[in-house]
Amino acid sequence: MSTTESTWVSDAQYRSIHAGLRVVEAWGDAEHDPEEALSRALRAEADPADLVIGLATLSRLLALELAAAAGVSEAVVLARVRAVVERLQRE
Repeated sequence: MSTTESTWVSDAQYRSIHAGLRVVEAWGDAEHDPEEALSRALRAEADPADLVIGLATLSRLLALELAAAAGVSEAVVLARVRAVVERLQRE
């Protein structure tokens, strides 16, 4: 066995992903006033750049997971999400 372990992402990327997860989990777990929970979670993160990278990476991972579960491409998942966003904005 090698003395150096291979990792999926760098330590910095891993920290960023966890920052994104903390925010999304806090928002999703909120029983009352989810918008305030989101605001608190965003403010609690020390590094805005880490947070942006983490949320973007998390979004991509979720799109990949949805694509695999639905048996479609990531592009199809994102197109569907875009359609939902556009529909909700017009309602």
